[in-house]
Amino acid sequence: MSTDQALVPRLWLGAPLALMITLVLLEGTDVDRMISHWFFDAGSQTFPLRQAFLLDTVLHHWAKYAVILTTCVITAVFAFSFLVPALRPQRRGLLFLALAMTLAPLAVTSLKQFTDRPCPWDLADFGGAVPYTRLFEAREQPHARGLCFPAGHASTGFALLAFFFVAHRERHHKLARTALLAGTAAGLALGIGRIAQGAHFMSHVLWSGLVCWLVMVGLYAMTFAPWPRIGIAAGE
Repeated sequence: MSTDQALVPRLWLGAPLALMITLVLLEGTDVDRMISHWFFDAGSQTFPLRQAFLLDTVLHHWAKYAVILTTCVITAVFAFSFLVPALRPQRRGLLFLALAMTLAPLAVTSLKQFTDRPCPWDLADFGGAVPYTRLFEAREQPHARGLCFPAGHASTGFALLAFFFVAHRERHHKLARTALLAGTAAGLALGIGRIAQGAHFMSHVLWSGLVCWLVMVGLYAMTFAPWPRIGIAAGE
């Protein structure tokens, strides 16, 4: 393995840092609520698209099942690589894909258990009863625990960013760019779908993508670092 394959390019950490600073600064604005109001009907005090078939069934459920199925297939192929010699050169890439597509969304889901942020549809601004608070503000007590930050469903789409890292490692630069755009577009599409339903703010979606990316960068550094030629690395 060449040195550049084992090291993480600075841009992979610099760009997320810039996005993180931008998101923190935007917390002082009303951009989130402004975007969500585009999809909110003040007359009925509801998000009209909340039960829309395309958003609720196709994007919210079917898309998630498709990504989970893809992850299961990749994991199975990785397991078969120990039995099929032709698959051994792809073993690390398969391992990375299986881990990244599982752990990145899991990290987002785990964070939701601690951040205590409500969904827009729960807020008084959007027909609910909960007062709006910014990300770094304490919520009033007592209150029902919020489980809407970061955006869990968007992480399903951002999980596809894992293919960018494998293509980059294999020096398929055109394919890597395509995978980067496709993974980003998938995450944003699923995230915006949930924004239209009232489940998340835009910042929730962008933080989700940021968490997924950083998890994958860490996994990339660990998975593709030089290993002793035993166990998983045998036969590569």
